Amino acid sequence: MWRYTSADWDEMRHFFASYPWQQVCFFLEDLSSCEDAITDVLRQAMEYYIPYSDVPDARDRKAPDLSSKKRAFNHALKSHKKALRKARFDRITQIGKKLSAQPSGSRAFWSLAKSVAANFCRPTLPPLVKPDGTPAHAAREKAGLFASLFGHNLRLDTSSVTVTPPILPHCYSSMSKVRIRNKEVLRALCRLDVNIASGPDGIPAIVL
Repeated sequence: MWRYTSADWDEMRHFFASYPWQQVCFFLEDLSSCEDAITDVLRQAMEYYIPYSDVPDARDRKAPDLSSKKRAFNHALKSHKKALRKARFDRITQIGKKLSAQPSGSRAFWSLAKSVAANFCRPTLPPLVKPDGTPAHAAREKAGLFASLFGHNLRLDTSSVTVTPPILPHCYSSMSKVRIRNKEVLRALCRLDVNIASGPDGIPAIVL
């Protein structure tokens, strides 16, 4: 939490007045990069001249045992996931032992193997076969088959679609140069409400 009542505003103003804005911020042609550079300077001044202290969350003050309950919940969740992984591993190990105990090629072996394949090895997509009858394994081959399938099943009416998009008329006017004057900026800053929260850049209105 920033403690504005203990801030050294005079030194901050002196810092801003003597800072090389032109060499650090305003030499950039990209407005977004210029904005980021100015924001970094403002944050740097805040860290220098405004004291900051951590304040516990209001929810923690209302419920002191909230953090302990949260830790207990996270511990229980991790234990639950660990138990699920162990149970899944034990189940797979048990199935493997049953398969190894059955004679290879016997009816019991193939029945169990078929059950395992149905539960664990069922593919999410049917196998893709190329026009020559061979299966498609590479990602590019599968993408090509999907594109051909979707193109073949396309039912959109493309008879009215032109080959090339329409040509937009040429605009012979240009935007005038934007001029930002100091008085306009100062007038906008004076209208800011210092009691509202800071914006997405994290710079409070009282600093501006």
